[in-house]
Parts: sequence; C-alpha cells; structure tokens
Amino acid sequence: MSTWNVKQCLVGLHHIRGIGWHTIQLCSSLIGLESMQDWLDRSAADWQSVGFKPTVAGRLAQGFTAERLNFFLETTYNSGVEWITLMDDEYPAYLKETPEPPWVLYGMGSWKVLEQPCMAIVGTRHCTAYGRKVAHRFGKELAEEGMAVVSGLARGIDAAAHEGALTSGSTIAVLGSPCQNVYPPEHHQLAHKIAQSGLVISESPLGTASHPGLFPRRNRIIAGLSLGTVVVESADRGGAMITAGLALELSREVFAVPGPISSPKSDGTLRLIREGAIAVGSVEHVMKEIRGQLTTRPRTDNNETVMNHSETVPLSEQEQSVLHLLEADDMTFDELLMKTELPFAQLHHILLSLQLHNRIQERPGGVYGSIWT
Repeated sequence: MSTWNVKQCLVGLHHIRGIGWHTIQLCSSLIGLESMQDWLDRSAADWQSVGFKPTVAGRLAQGFTAERLNFFLETTYNSGVEWITLMDDEYPAYLKETPEPPWVLYGMGSWKVLEQPCMAIVGTRHCTAYGRKVAHRFGKELAEEGMAVVSGLARGIDAAAHEGALTSGSTIAVLGSPCQNVYPPEHHQLAHKIAQSGLVISESPLGTASHPGLFPRRNRIIAGLSLGTVVVESADRGGAMITAGLALELSREVFAVPGPISSPKSDGTLRLIREGAIAVGSVEHVMKEIRGQLTTRPRTDNNETVMNHSETVPLSEQEQSVLHLLEADDMTFDELLMKTELPFAQLHHILLSLQLHNRIQERPGGVYGSIWT
C-alpha cells in the first residue's frame, strides 16, 4: 500500500472537480488534514456520516481515491509544474493573511522569489503608450530595489511591468488559468522567460477549464502577495480596480499614477487618488512609503489554524441583493447578469467579495450558490 503525506493528500483534494475552498476547510475541521490518507477510497456513506452533504460526499467518494491521487500527482509532476501548500514553509506569509488563502499554489520557476518583498503593478489591458512606458519603468526600477514585481500576465500594463522587471530582477506572474494553459496565448514566451528567473503561479490545478470567474479570484492573490499595489492606468471599473480594492481591504498600500484628466484610461487612477490612494510619479515615491515595512514582514507559522472569516461582515445593498438571489437558487454568472442588470465588472467584484466573506461559493460549471443553503 502506498503512503501519501498530508500535503499530497491536500493536492489530491484540490484536484477534485466540484471541491472548493470551503469543502477542504470542512475536511480540515471535521476530519483533520493529518488524517486524510485514512479517508482514501471511502464510500459516500462514510463521508456523509461525519457531516458532508450527499452531493459533496459523492464527489469526495468518487474523486478522493488512491488511484486518482496517484494520477494527479504523476500528471502534475510530469508536466513540470511544482506546488506548495498552505502548510509549507515556502508559503508566503503575506498571502496567508488574506481571506481564503489558496490551499495549493502551482508554479513554474523558483519559489525562492516568494522570499523577496513583493509589489504589484496592475492596469488596463488597453493601455496607452504612456501607460506602457510607465509600467515598464516602474517594473524595472522596483526590481532594481530588490522587490519582486507581481502582476497578472495580461495584455497591456501587466506585460509591460513583467518585461521591465525582467531587465533588472525578479517578477511573479499570477495566472487565472492553469500554469500549462497560459492566457493570453501570445504570452507563452513571456511566461517562459519569467519562469527562468522568477515564478509563474496559479491556484488552478492542471485540467481546470478557464472561465471568467477565475480571473477576479486571481486578483486576490496579486493583492495578497504584495506590500502594495501600483495602479498605472485603469478605467473606473475593471480588474485593476478590483485588485486595488482588495489591497485596501487588506490594509495594504495603494499607489496610483496620475494621468491626463481627458483620458478614460485615467478615470480609475484619478478616482483612487480622490479616495485616498497615494499619488506617485516615481519608484522613489513608492519606496519612501514602504521602506519601513521591509523589516517588519509577518512571520510564517506552519502550525497556525486556517480561520473562517466572519459570516457577519456587513454587506452593501447590492451584495445583499445578489446573496438573496443565490440563497433562493444557484445561478450562473450570465443568469445573475440578467437578474441583477448590473455591469459585468461590478457583478464580478460583488461575487468575489461575497466569496471572500464566506457567503457564497463557486460550484462546478461556473455556478454560484450560497454556502449556507
């Protein structure tokens, strides 16, 4: 009989289709992750007997088997992708502070880059020449300062920041897709270059089908890894603004590069400045704000318990409206768009916020539902 350690079992759980963050948390609280090997090849009835709902018990019985665990581990290893878990020393301490820190991170490159202080640079995919130049310069100069530049490998600002950092230091690309399925496709070569001297990471196991809901969740990792987030160019809504909002919720610094008041690409950065973000025109401005934090980084404690965030966090009126819909019935993103008539980006932000506050979860097929029903 093969023996698997707790971290390998955690990877096995993480690969099961339809098993999300909260189910793994339930495994931790109802069974204990240290005992998970004893639950390989158990029946659905066994899983139900300790408190799992029938549907979830069926998925665990079908997916958490010795045969499938061995297949997942071999497939991931043979693909050249490595992983770290929430229980590993290498797991970044700043990310552990966030709501729902990823149980598993998959990566290509050097995990040692995570030991560096990190700074995120984000912005619009449809950037101006000015925005691209600024992102490249900030990426280069932050890397020269010893910072690992974190971004999402998207077109526009993200790519420019990565490229700038590569000229003088390290960068971390956080994907919304599995590591072996780089998106956008034209950034395969850029991802390869990053993996040679930095790190490409994803929360998504190999074989995960890409869908829009993965990308806002990717943003929480970008914000969570970083001491602060620099927004170079952004419309009033979009992924960069979601990342900035998450950084603020984590009490991390948010910096905004001013742009022309006549440009729609400056609407987001100008709003951030009005709302209290620090306006910066150089990396020197950024470093002045965060130097004091470079010697007070949080301690990683492998024995700390993963805590659920409070269910009683006050919700906005729109968040409550979306939550009430999902308490009545599970819905896809498109169905919620039709029901709520909210803008695409705003609904994404609401769904991500509700997930981070442990009120809803994303289920197989891109279906959202309340955790408590």
